[in-house]
Amino acid sequence: MDMDNALERRREERFLSNDPIRWKRPGKIEDEKGWLIDTADSGMGFLTLQSSAPEIGDVLNIRRQDGDIWATIERTVRVARSTPTTNGQFAMVGCTLQ
Repeated sequence: MDMDNALERRREERFLSNDPIRWKRPGKIEDEKGWLIDTADSGMGFLTLQSSAPEIGDVLNIRRQDGDIWATIERTVRVARSTPTTNGQFAMVGCTLQ
């Protein structure tokens, strides 16, 4: 992989966001919290607690707060990267949307 692709995986326009989300892995009893950082046609990034962060390759069910309701993202969301933040309390999670 060339350096440009390593630094910038999503080439299309990104939209900044700070919407709260809820996420879980299918088949697991969990309800984790997170905050969107950005979205694009082919992916999204969010912040979540490091202690419960998903792993690369995990498929996630994600709901995004839309006013008074939680709207489900109706696409396959797969974790492409998960990186701890400098304080170690949070993780930045990058996902592909299919």
